[in-house]
Amino acid sequence: MNRATVSRAPSRPLPVRAAWLAVAIALATLSPARAQDDDTARARGLVAPYVEAGLFSGVILVARDGRPVFRQAYGLADREWEIPNTPQTHFRIGSLTKAFTAAAVLKLAEAGRLGLDESVRRWVPSVPEAWAGVSLRHLLQHRSGIINFTALPNYYDQIARVDHTPAQIVALTAGDPLLFPPGTRFEYSNTNYVLLGMVIEAASGLSYEGYLRENILAPLGLKQTGYDDLTVILPRRAAGYRRGRAQWRNAVPMAASSAFAAGALYSTVDDLLAWDEALAGPRLLSEASRAAMFEDRGTGYGLGWFVSRAFGKPGDRTSGHRVLGHAGAIPGFLSINDVYPDDRLTVIVLSNTETAPAQKIARDLAALHLGHYAAPEEIVLEDVILDRYPGTYRLGPRAFLTVAREGRGLTARAEGPGMREPAFPFLPESDRTFVSPVADMRLTFETEPDGTPTGVILRRDGRDRTGPRVTAEEARAALAEPPQEHREVAIDRSGLAALAGRYALGPGSEIAVTVEDGRIFAQTTRQPRNELVPEGERAFFLRAVDAQIRFTADETGRVAGLILQQNGLETDAPRLPDEGATPPLLGQRAGSPGEPKRSN
Repeated sequence: MNRATVSRAPSRPLPVRAAWLAVAIALATLSPARAQDDDTARARGLVAPYVEAGLFSGVILVARDGRPVFRQAYGLADREWEIPNTPQTHFRIGSLTKAFTAAAVLKLAEAGRLGLDESVRRWVPSVPEAWAGVSLRHLLQHRSGIINFTALPNYYDQIARVDHTPAQIVALTAGDPLLFPPGTRFEYSNTNYVLLGMVIEAASGLSYEGYLRENILAPLGLKQTGYDDLTVILPRRAAGYRRGRAQWRNAVPMAASSAFAAGALYSTVDDLLAWDEALAGPRLLSEASRAAMFEDRGTGYGLGWFVSRAFGKPGDRTSGHRVLGHAGAIPGFLSINDVYPDDRLTVIVLSNTETAPAQKIARDLAALHLGHYAAPEEIVLEDVILDRYPGTYRLGPRAFLTVAREGRGLTARAEGPGMREPAFPFLPESDRTFVSPVADMRLTFETEPDGTPTGVILRRDGRDRTGPRVTAEEARAALAEPPQEHREVAIDRSGLAALAGRYALGPGSEIAVTVEDGRIFAQTTRQPRNELVPEGERAFFLRAVDAQIRFTADETGRVAGLILQQNGLETDAPRLPDEGATPPLLGQRAGSPGEPKRSN
């Protein structure tokens, strides 16, 4: 390390070649007194890197005591006509709809029209008899065990594109067994809230849209919120976008009816603030109903809302600020509605791009207004150091990281089968480490004594991936290779039970492997469940996505973990303890404990 070439305060003016660099400098140099008096400027500075990096387009609102203190629109509502977003732009809000659905059920319960502990079959008699033990409360809490219809392999490609009746949506999963006995555990399922929409219609005698409009939206004055219908002319409607092949593309079409009461509403930031304020008092629901809605029953989910804490002490779940929130994600749109009730702080982020780091933006803005945000300290590196690192680095068998010079920092873009990410900016925090101001990522370069880089360590979402430096030609050749063909083979399915269990992918993320009726399934945290198709005794592939799983064993033959191959990467996932049980034996054909440990 050549310390003489690292500076924490530039000795000469530097050209501003990237907005995110200027933002980092501004945030780092604000005095504490000025920072308290200039929250709006700091909030703008915090959001600016995401906009400049092409990651965010939408509207953000932060409110204290019910009054906006930051309200700003960014990017384009319509890229084809270059029409900008405004605070009045209508966005599809996805699963934020669930809070409205839950409130409608609670209002009907208050009126004596239904009971939360009644069976869903009382109101929707067409559902399978096996669902008789599922109550409305189980549906509200995502504790029903009913499969999530949006996890079906053909949902976004086929099902979501055309209109469906709620009954047709429910029928998509009605033939599958429950994942667990109702009430025994939590598993998020959009099917739950489609059923609740059908219950609302049966108990009220109105359509779901009609009941919400007459009993919630109109009484609260929420004139800019409604049930989305793409055939209706809606002024100031935002179009949804995604990134693909390094350019913007229109999001795949999605009919509102394919989400129904689980995610079919549109709204604006101002209406959502009014909605949050209404739920904070007695205007809509009784005190008892509101207490039930926001009660954490050990799963982190109440009735239509996630319940958690933020900015607490590590390992202490009772510390920090109480947060009531929900996220929404449908093709082309991401949304966050976070309420810190004890602090009277609300943060709303609505975006019409699938790349938006909406949750990070929302939490950073909350941290800023609650006094927990620490801006990165500026470090300036000389050109001779920055020019060392651009190049290509291998992260996996068919995954590569392309690093380039950008102003006084770097950019890095991962490439591999199925990867559609933009180039992320990175600012220096030393002469060998760089941190992204717009995502939870850090680059650390491995170097020779003379500073020549030989490899990189990419830390992302709590996991390190190490790769050597390679030539661009090597990367192009590997990426040009045709994908491997995977074919189903017959195996002895009696041995599948040995594979069931939980496998750690990284902090806060795991793969749950289950076996039902001779079929094996895998579900990653907060992702749909997929069936595993055997291509060997302990090797499987997924039909829904280009991913493969290979199970491994230790020297005694017991299940030790699995290797997930996806997007050109290989990820080791060790098996987690089974609550006192000894992992079962895989047998002679199990895994390959003698293989060398991979750094990817």
